Formats: sequence, structure tokens, C-alpha cells
Amino acid sequence: MGLLDRLGGRAARRPRTPADEDALALRELARRGADLARPRHVVHFLSFPDEVAARAAAAEAERAGWETSLSPPGERLAQWRLQAEAVRVVDELTVRGFRAQLGRLAAAHGGAYDGWEAARRP
Repeated sequence: MGLLDRLGGRAARRPRTPADEDALALRELARRGADLARPRHVVHFLSFPDEVAARAAAAEAERAGWETSLSPPGERLAQWRLQAEAVRVVDELTVRGFRAQLGRLAAAHGGAYDGWEAARRP
């Protein structure tokens, strides 16, 4: 469940593109009082079909400065989930960069980028 799901920000009209979804999440953070100029805890979610791919991606993400954790498939997860997290500024440019960086990393290991969420307060 992403930030917009938890905040009730999913409107009748769903965002059409990942950039639209990111913009909506940023607007929701700002609407809730977040000062987007300040670094905050941000988590990105990636999914992988197997443990080997997930661990390889986690090692690469760690080399790029992200803290990682892995969750195996289970009742709530169909695939391996990688969470890459750090304290970063989140704005239109940085989120676009994170999505591109982690999306490429996921694709290189046969996985998918599943979105992000950020803390309202730094």
C-alpha cells in the first residue's frame, strides 16, 4: 500500500503516468504541511521474481547509498520485495531521478519498480 492509499489520496481519477502519480504524491505531502525543501525519510519499493535477483539488486542499491531490506513472498506479497530507503529531499526532480535510477536497477535484475512514499516530517 503506497502513500496515496494510506492518505486517502486516491481520487476517482487515477494518475495516468508515473510522473502524474509522483506529482500527486508531492502535492499531497505539501498539502499536509510537508516542507519539501527539507530532507525526509523516503522508501522506494521494487519487486523481483526470485531471491537471487532481489539480493543482487539490494547489493547494487546499497553501493548507490540506499539502505535496503528484503521481504520474501507470502500472504501479502506475490514476489520478493526490496525496500530501498534513505533520508533525501523529495521534489519533482529528485523523485524523477530516484524513479529512473531504481527503475533501471529493477529492470536489470528482472524486477519492477513499484513506487515510493515519504515521511511528512523530516
